[in-house]
Amino acid sequence: MAVVSSMENISSPKLDDGWEAHASRADGVAAATKLLVSHLRNHKPMTELVEQIPEMLKEYLDMLLQLCPDDESHETRMRWAAAARVGMREIVEVLDDIDTLIPGVIPAAVLARAGAEAVRWNLVDHQASDPALWNWLGKLFEQAHSDRDVRVTGESHSVAREYLRALAYHSAALDEQGLKAGFATARLIELALPLLMLVHGNTHAALYAIDARHRGIPVRLARPGGGDDWRFVAIAAADMLADVHGQLIHGQRPPALEDMDPGVLRAAAAHLRKLWSLCPPVRKFNRHTVGDIRLSVISGYEQVMELLREGTGEAMPAGAGAWRVADLSRGGAGALTVCSTAATAPGNGEIVAFCLEEGTKWHLGVVRRVRHSKRFVEIGIASLSTHPTPGEVDDGSAQHEFCFCDPVQHGGTVRLVGKTGSFNGKEILYAQRDGHVFKLHPLAQTLNGKGFDLRTYQVL
Repeated sequence: MAVVSSMENISSPKLDDGWEAHASRADGVAAATKLLVSHLRNHKPMTELVEQIPEMLKEYLDMLLQLCPDDESHETRMRWAAAARVGMREIVEVLDDIDTLIPGVIPAAVLARAGAEAVRWNLVDHQASDPALWNWLGKLFEQAHSDRDVRVTGESHSVAREYLRALAYHSAALDEQGLKAGFATARLIELALPLLMLVHGNTHAALYAIDARHRGIPVRLARPGGGDDWRFVAIAAADMLADVHGQLIHGQRPPALEDMDPGVLRAAAAHLRKLWSLCPPVRKFNRHTVGDIRLSVISGYEQVMELLREGTGEAMPAGAGAWRVADLSRGGAGALTVCSTAATAPGNGEIVAFCLEEGTKWHLGVVRRVRHSKRFVEIGIASLSTHPTPGEVDDGSAQHEFCFCDPVQHGGTVRLVGKTGSFNGKEILYAQRDGHVFKLHPLAQTLNGKGFDLRTYQVL
């Protein structure tokens, strides 16, 4: 990596020396953060430093991309994302300290840029939204724009542009993406900033409402409604992303994206376009709050299959009883536990078996949401099957064990879950049930999760 230009005139180690000496990429992030923070705190005179901060932030973010691990296992992601989150928060804090000591010396847009990145890395690390951080960003925005403004955009380098960047990160479901996909999404957001806008008052195309007066966390809008708050609008950016996605399909890339993997970019463009469209994804089933009920949760494909093979009657002894149900719906469950037991929490995208307190039937699901706060860890589980059943199928040459998510019935469909790499091609499978042999014809592409694959078959 190129040496950060603003640090050439000091005797401290260079940024790349700070992380290349570490075998762990997470440790490298921490070392580079420490060096940058030290330079920000100790550099004299301050007026010279201020002009260099935007480039220093850019170099730091470029370094994070270089240090992004290829291994995205749950443990590796947790360590690396935590290092990036803590590092960016330290940078925000030192910039805020400088601004407090010498008010106005750092442009508000630069402060907001760092704050937006702190929002981003909180999300990547599956952290709950930080009210203090959003309050700080809201104050910067409020000082730059009054209620008399009816619309602001991200066209110019301003506080509004960086506040829109933070809103874009907040709306992009970065916690549901892999690390490399998250970098691609951030690059697409950079490209889309001139087309994003905040509109004062209600508008049909709004995705989020922002109470700037109280500087709160943005609230997703399930439907257009009244009120005079700021509204986040991204429909023009969604149209642009549709064009980018089309270019990527045809093997073309905009100049600003030439250094990114085209496959990762395609997936990121489709993901972001869907979230920013006029009809973004909405919850299919209503959530219902319940009383104080415990939930057993077992994670990992092998552990889940072992549990289902045993056909255990009483679920609670095998589960993580510290989980408490937050809400239930036809589509799954939300649950939380205290941070002291968070070490057993499943990762985003992991397959789980879960069962309500005093239940005798395990359900199969996949973790779609993980949120960490100071006191709790919260997970959201999307249900795959209420009657998961282990069983063997024959591909004509060997027997393979899968988990059947659905009953096997002539003319119907059945979803099979297997460990990663189980579905090697378009082969037809054969399953025996109740003395009958069923022919299973693959219907759709394999869906890949963490440690498991899922595929749908037509039963013939």
